Amino acid sequence: MVSNLELEPLWYKDAVIYQLHIKSFFDSNDDGYGDFQGLINKLDYLQELGVDTIWLLPFYPSPLRDDGYDIADYEGINPVYGDRKDFRNFVREAHRRGLKVITELVINHTSDQHPWFDASRKAPAGSSKRDYYVWSDTDKKYEDARIIFTDSEKSNWTWDATAQQYYWHRFFYHQPDLNFDNPNVRRAIIKIMKFWLDLGVDGMRLDAIPYLIEREGTNCENLPDTHTVLKEMRKVLDEEYPGRIFLAEANQWPSEVIQYFGDSDECHMAFHFPVMPRIYLAVHQEDRHPMTEILRQTPDIPHDCQWAMFLRNHDELTLEMVTDEERDYMYNAYAHDPQMRINVGIRRRLAPLLDYSRDKIKLLNSILFSMPGTPIVYYGDEIGMGENIFLGDRHGVRTPMQWNGDRNAGFSKAVFAKLYSAPIMDPVTGYQSINVESQDLDPSSLLNWMRSIIKLRKQHKVFGRGTIQLLYPENRTILAYTRSFEGETVLCVANLSRHPQSVSLDLPEFAGVTPIEMFGLVPFHPITEDKYTLTLTGHSFYWLQLATQKANPFTDTAPTSAKGAEPVNTYAVESVSSIGKVLTGPFRKVLENRILPTFVRGQRWFGKKSKDVSLTRVNDWIDLSTATGLQSGMLVLEIHYGDGEMDLYNMFVALDPVANDVDATSSATPAKPNYTAIAELTDKERKAILYDALDNEKFNAALLEYISDDKRIRGQVGFVESYKLPAFDSIVAKGEVASPVKRVESEQSNSSIIFGNRFILKLFRHLEPGINPDYEISRYLTETSPFSQVPAAAGVLGYTNPRLATLYTLGLLQEYVQNQGDAWTYTVAEYRRYYERCSSKSVLLAKVTPPSVPLSELVNIEPPQEVLELLGVYMKDAAKLGARTAEMHIALGKQSELTAFQPEELTRNELIDISASMRYDVVKVFKLLEKMMRTAEPDLVQSIKSLLLFRPKVVDLLDRLATINQALIKIRCHGDYHLGQVLYADADFFILDFEGEPSKPLEQRIAKQTPLKDVAGMLRSFSYATYASLFLFTHNRSDDLEAFLPWAKACEAWSSASFLKGYLTAIEGSSLVPTDKGEFFRALLPFVLDKAFYEILYEVNNRPDWLRVPVNSVLEYLKAGAFYSEEN
Repeated sequence: MVSNLELEPLWYKDAVIYQLHIKSFFDSNDDGYGDFQGLINKLDYLQELGVDTIWLLPFYPSPLRDDGYDIADYEGINPVYGDRKDFRNFVREAHRRGLKVITELVINHTSDQHPWFDASRKAPAGSSKRDYYVWSDTDKKYEDARIIFTDSEKSNWTWDATAQQYYWHRFFYHQPDLNFDNPNVRRAIIKIMKFWLDLGVDGMRLDAIPYLIEREGTNCENLPDTHTVLKEMRKVLDEEYPGRIFLAEANQWPSEVIQYFGDSDECHMAFHFPVMPRIYLAVHQEDRHPMTEILRQTPDIPHDCQWAMFLRNHDELTLEMVTDEERDYMYNAYAHDPQMRINVGIRRRLAPLLDYSRDKIKLLNSILFSMPGTPIVYYGDEIGMGENIFLGDRHGVRTPMQWNGDRNAGFSKAVFAKLYSAPIMDPVTGYQSINVESQDLDPSSLLNWMRSIIKLRKQHKVFGRGTIQLLYPENRTILAYTRSFEGETVLCVANLSRHPQSVSLDLPEFAGVTPIEMFGLVPFHPITEDKYTLTLTGHSFYWLQLATQKANPFTDTAPTSAKGAEPVNTYAVESVSSIGKVLTGPFRKVLENRILPTFVRGQRWFGKKSKDVSLTRVNDWIDLSTATGLQSGMLVLEIHYGDGEMDLYNMFVALDPVANDVDATSSATPAKPNYTAIAELTDKERKAILYDALDNEKFNAALLEYISDDKRIRGQVGFVESYKLPAFDSIVAKGEVASPVKRVESEQSNSSIIFGNRFILKLFRHLEPGINPDYEISRYLTETSPFSQVPAAAGVLGYTNPRLATLYTLGLLQEYVQNQGDAWTYTVAEYRRYYERCSSKSVLLAKVTPPSVPLSELVNIEPPQEVLELLGVYMKDAAKLGARTAEMHIALGKQSELTAFQPEELTRNELIDISASMRYDVVKVFKLLEKMMRTAEPDLVQSIKSLLLFRPKVVDLLDRLATINQALIKIRCHGDYHLGQVLYADADFFILDFEGEPSKPLEQRIAKQTPLKDVAGMLRSFSYATYASLFLFTHNRSDDLEAFLPWAKACEAWSSASFLKGYLTAIEGSSLVPTDKGEFFRALLPFVLDKAFYEILYEVNNRPDWLRVPVNSVLEYLKAGAFYSEEN
């Protein structure tokens, strides 16, 4: 059987390692010491934290004079921690949870209590047993070797009265060094190595390996024969234990440490010691130089090797790899009390080192998790544990893990005096205030933040495997770099200063890319050829995804090109002084044949990007130069496709002169840095740029002026005319129509311009013959059947082609509604906050039960208290939206003298036709799903299988529409109703965009329909908002998705019920929908199913990652009694 280690031999590159002491973690038998059974009990905690590798500090029999690094038996277990059976159980349980195990192989030295040393000191000098250790008749050998523990040791030699010789020790005098010149020692160490590997460990940390060999005339560090020993061990490891690793502890400069990788035939990983103190230096000095300097000095390593990165560990914060000046600075900054110092270092934990500042803790972790290498988290640092500097040696950072506020920090139930160490009890960081349990319950705690950053890192291999490119902005308080791997690039920016900072970054290679902030999946402004400016609060950071092979399905945001990013070609024309002469002269053919086919396909407003454009032709040209005061006009374009179809689009263009010595696309071009260039034109004297006129504020202001004057301008074929509607003057009377004039950048099929927060002009780029329903309905609800929750229609732009006797709606001017964004954005944000409130462990463990009663009955039931507390405010909003929807339908359903708005009863034959059309579409979707079974993900395959079994029931439910007893009324409806078509403003809702579904022909969009179609659309929108927000919330914690699903179902059910309750209350007394509630829900379900199957079709073709949303929704609807009671 092939192990997971063999299948993914580079697992250590993507790992997050958690370092812990057995004795400090959890005591299962109440003897005051942590043990293996206690660790097993807490493995679920580590799994939930997101780490995937556990590094155990020494747990072997030991006199514990160096916290277990003085080993007395290499193959035993210290009895206070358990026995071999406990160890085997631990490894098995860790592996069952996907956790790997790294143990210590302390091979440089043993305890002086080890049987080997006892035998060595008693054996004759020169014998094989005596030579297990390094002995000498004099203490003058190897005098060039430094003393490591200068605060406690005076020599590397200690006299042994039994042996009557000196023995060599690079560390404490009670830790004699093994003699690796003795082949028997090497064989014994390899035997020990194999012993633990056979028990299942996945890796071994090789302690103090630079000191294995001694040679006269050297410093006895990093000697060639040391590497011979390591290669011998690695050969056995690779041959007999593929996928297991060595982690080298070598506190040396990077240029020396890389020797321990060999040619990928020594250690797989090595600690990067010099980086760690320089992170602290950089933050305290508020200057990136200490970090960038050491990173520049770090050489490349073999592709299958890896640095191990850490902020703190079980030892002191070592200052061996800094200059004397830097060491003094570190002592003054981080260890002002001598009690905080030990040897050449600082014995403190992460949180107190950083003054318990949450911002600094998060900043340093963001650097740790985004640096090249594998991050290591020291136990307790994930909750910000404190220290006890008054304990001896390094014990101040090895206190019991703080699990809760109970006795002994929840670590042990032993009598306090039996504890191996007292827990931290000071009022600031004592276990009563800082513990796992309290932070588990707090969604904003450091623990929950650590869970999210760990899980985010694990989702992106770029952090563990990518290259690093340092950036050097002028602001030295900013540390910035990119990480890149296999098509994915992440920009990391950290503010080392305690004050807010602005930074400008050179990122020309990413021009046109929209960065995505990775924690919130928030799109930032696009990168251009210019410097990219960011502002960061004090001690904050960004991780920005710049490029990835796969678009993120949860943002639904594709990278977009910044204006001016695309280069344009230069064309010679007779004169650039008149746009009319340019566009009616020979250049028109160039424009049609060479420029427009490419340009049009790159515009957001062009809808059929998947089709082949066979021909682009200018159908008409209307010169607007006089009206606008600019060389400008409107093109009517014919876009012909390879399948014989043709569309008409309008395009407003302008011509501006540029200086001859400035490139047309340069950001330095005067007056037009943000214009979308179409072409550069040149005559004998000047250059000019042809560009999108809607980028010009003056042109847009002229359009508003044009509408207010009721004008007509003739073109070559047809004419453009404007009409000011009655609401225009009343809107102007509310206040001055002032600047700014601003183009809305987020538009897709249309283009919109905002005028001084008074008006908004929507331009319909795709021209269709007839009156646009958005204009028609908006005007009707403004003037004929007033409805206050629709922006008032104030004017219209039209284009008429007399040859075809055809009118086209060019644009609709409406009152601008000051708002807090659309209802989709508002709802997703509210739902994310709902999930944040749910993420408290006590709430999640409650496992809310989604409503079991039909939706038809849910509208009359009060939600349970836990739902009211978590979602109560939004449920009121949903009810208000339901009421506004009903009011819209009532306004559209009044008796009218206008035939287009006169309500009519749906005949039985019409109902039969509607259900037949639905059935036809559903059958198509079922056939498509059958084909998808071969390629879909396993969990989705199961859902599709279940849905296919319901085929007869779906058809039956659709056919029931024709059996509804109460009459259904058809009126003009919204037609494409969802949360994105509604504005949220001052705790109320305004309804927009009455165009209908853009993919359907105009005659279908203006057809009368039952209001139930709009209601169904909004119910499906609640469903999408529920799961879009859930996917966003769990994006960095995907393991939690299943736990949140019951809460998601409850959210959707109660939001939908609130909406329907508001709708039914407001529409009561109207005949527009069935007054019998049972009939209402029986009639509504077919429209909901129809919309959901349309969504399935859309997701299959466009966003397969979202397919699970409509598929699972349909399965919920089809459950017996889910929508309405069958008995009724």
